[in-house]
Amino acid sequence: MNPLGPPAGPPTASSSQFSPTSSPLHPPSVAHNVRILSSLATLSACFSGLTAGILGLTNLSGFLLYLTTSFLSAITIYALKCKFDLARYVPQAHTVITGPGNPGAGGGSGGDVKRWKGWLGLMGLGQENLLGFLLFWIGGYALIHGEFGDHLLLSSSSVFP
Repeated sequence: MNPLGPPAGPPTASSSQFSPTSSPLHPPSVAHNVRILSSLATLSACFSGLTAGILGLTNLSGFLLYLTTSFLSAITIYALKCKFDLARYVPQAHTVITGPGNPGAGGGSGGDVKRWKGWLGLMGLGQENLLGFLLFWIGGYALIHGEFGDHLLLSSSSVFP
C-alpha cells in the first residue's frame, strides 16, 4: 500500500487474485524456513565431518559420507516436515530459468521451472556447509588419528614415571 498514492477502492474479484508473476510464497515464512534449513544443513555438515574424522575416512570416502548424510537429511526433512511438497516450503523450487534459448514451457515467455534446484536448497550443499564439514573432518581426524592425538591421551607411563 502506497500512502502517497491514490486511495484504493473496494476490492474487486481481479484484485484479490494472484497475478501470474507474483509468488505464492509468504516472505516471512520463507525467511524462517531458510534460517531453519541453513541451521540444519550446518549441523548435519559438522556432525558428518566429525564422524568422518573419528572413523578415519580419507579422500573420496569422506566426501561420499558428506554427500550421503546431506542427501539423507534432505529426504528426512522432505518426508517429515515438507510432507512431500517441496515447492510449498523451499523457495529454490520456484526458480525460473529464462533466456533466448529457453522461452518457457509450452512456447510461452514464462521460463522453465527447475524443481531440482529445490533439492539442492534442501540438501544445503553450500560453501559454508562444506567448509564446516572440512573443519570438523580435519579437526576430528587430527585429534584421533594424527600426531596430536598421541599427546592428548594419557598413558600409564606418563602418569606414573
